[in-house]
Amino acid sequence: MQQKNGQEKYWKTLLCKFAVLFVIFSGARFLFFCGNYKIFAGQHPWLIFKAFAVGIRFDLATIAIFNLPIWGFWSLPLRLRSWKIFNAIATGWFLVANFLALLVNVIDAKYFSFTFKRMSGEIFGESVLLGEDPYIYVHMLAEYWYIVVGGLALAYALVFAAFKFSLTNKTDGIRKRDFAYFFVSMVLLIVCVRGGLQHKPLKPADANIYAPNIQTVCLVNNSAFNIFHTRKRANLPRYDYFADDDDRLSKISPKHGPGKFCDTCTDFQGKNVFIIILESFSAEYVGALDREFKDLPDTTFTPFLDSLIERSYIFDGFANGTVSIEGLTSMILSIPPLLDIPYIISAYSENVVNSLASILGKDGYKTLFFYGGKRNSCNFGNLVSKAQFDEHYYQYDYDGPSSNIDGWGVYDDEFFQFVARKVDKTKTPFCSVLFSLSSHHPYLYPQRLHGKFPKGSEKLQELIAYTDYSLQKLFETVEQMDWYKNTIFVLVADHIASPRQKYYQNTLGGYSIPIIFFDPNGKLIEKSNEVAQQIDVMPSILDLVGSKHNYFSFGSSLFDRNAPRFAISRKDGIYQLITKDFVCKFDGENVIGLYRRSDFLLENNLVEDPEYFAEKKNLQDFTKAFLQQYGKSLRNNDMVVGD
Repeated sequence: MQQKNGQEKYWKTLLCKFAVLFVIFSGARFLFFCGNYKIFAGQHPWLIFKAFAVGIRFDLATIAIFNLPIWGFWSLPLRLRSWKIFNAIATGWFLVANFLALLVNVIDAKYFSFTFKRMSGEIFGESVLLGEDPYIYVHMLAEYWYIVVGGLALAYALVFAAFKFSLTNKTDGIRKRDFAYFFVSMVLLIVCVRGGLQHKPLKPADANIYAPNIQTVCLVNNSAFNIFHTRKRANLPRYDYFADDDDRLSKISPKHGPGKFCDTCTDFQGKNVFIIILESFSAEYVGALDREFKDLPDTTFTPFLDSLIERSYIFDGFANGTVSIEGLTSMILSIPPLLDIPYIISAYSENVVNSLASILGKDGYKTLFFYGGKRNSCNFGNLVSKAQFDEHYYQYDYDGPSSNIDGWGVYDDEFFQFVARKVDKTKTPFCSVLFSLSSHHPYLYPQRLHGKFPKGSEKLQELIAYTDYSLQKLFETVEQMDWYKNTIFVLVADHIASPRQKYYQNTLGGYSIPIIFFDPNGKLIEKSNEVAQQIDVMPSILDLVGSKHNYFSFGSSLFDRNAPRFAISRKDGIYQLITKDFVCKFDGENVIGLYRRSDFLLENNLVEDPEYFAEKKNLQDFTKAFLQQYGKSLRNNDMVVGD
């Protein structure tokens, strides 16, 4: 009887150990909800509850994966499972593996609000989280103290489970029924690792299927689970949908020859190019673009940019990614972020590529890149070097008036003036790329300007207004310079940030950004309703300035009336294709979502509606062809075109 009670107590103790793990990961999901509550504002409580319930499946899979060795060990019908040395090793594994899994979930409770996607395998490369000034981390810990406190409480619960429910010497003998327990335990383990009894194992992309709606997909997923399934340095499936000679492939070939597609804009050959990439400038925060969804009609945080837009050629613009390095890669290499990690840290980063700088360099352009932060921030230095810019300048190259460098680097208004002076000393023609900085957490700007800008519901809005002011001062300076009238200005955001309105919180509005072409001579003025994406920036510039060289680009010139107009992105394993009329979601095998663009909140999925069968088929074929060209080009290192 004593042995029987001992065995029952052993299994109860084992179950208690993993029950506490389940509570811990549920607590991490609650922290995620608290850290991103604005994203879920307006969601019915029942939908939130369902998301938490569905998330149990992802948590159980995470627990099973990270505890696979010790689960099996503690279930063994052998006496060695009670040996102290083996239990010490197993307890160590339990603590370390589950602490790491918990840690990434706690970090993502706030980091998600900057990237809008669960953390993935990119943390095994040169993550954006690494290499920054310690000041950034101290500021974040202080600002998001409630996440820190919650994380510490969950970590304490983990230590409690590790030592309170000790399994050492819990059994004095092994019975026959222990073999049955072991078999049942292994079956449960396999089911949990697979995420259920379905035909294929659970994967991160399945969160899109099981979540109550699009807005709650991120709440369903588990960051540790996501990292495990994207842990390879490049996770590029081999898509071979069509034969190599299929017309559907040739229609979207990434290999382009020189051409002049802009039939109304013929006066830009050989002109300078000045690209300004605006940190976190989603369309939501640009007054002139947020007409339809504007909740504060009499307030704008971008008065200067609004005035510039009225004199520019603008498009229905979309980002290809959700973080800065993806935006920069899309614009200067014309490579969209369809891998699990940024291209520059992927297994394909050594591929031979062309870039906006390398092509214009062959046309006699001097190419420069400016960023007011550190060289290694966000892997910018690696990417810019690969893109073959002639000169690049960062935080410690700044030689202007004394600047109190806080946060990421030099304040925008001061660094922008430094850029103007450097460019003014550059021979023409030139191509200059300026990446703004201050409209990024921790949202700091010079004390001398405090109180000058309107405050909104988000701290970011005040910094958007500050960067807009910095833009105005930049243009006031360069207007006095000889090269100004002979320059095309291109203003594009890198990604969105801190969405407030429901439209910008879903995967359609969540990529909506300004894409603006400005000519000081007034020869580029139009408001186009054509879809544009960041990978279109490079070919559009090459078209405008009349480059004479062949080039490789996954985008196409926005001035080519015959090119297909679309925007592609990838999030949580699902590819999204945006066209003028539809939004299509593709999981690599099938279309799982089809929405009309007029359905702003993506509430009415038409994927099973026979009336839209033809549209679904066409969009599916187009997405497949694009992915096949993308995968083939990267795998075969076939990403340049000879002259």
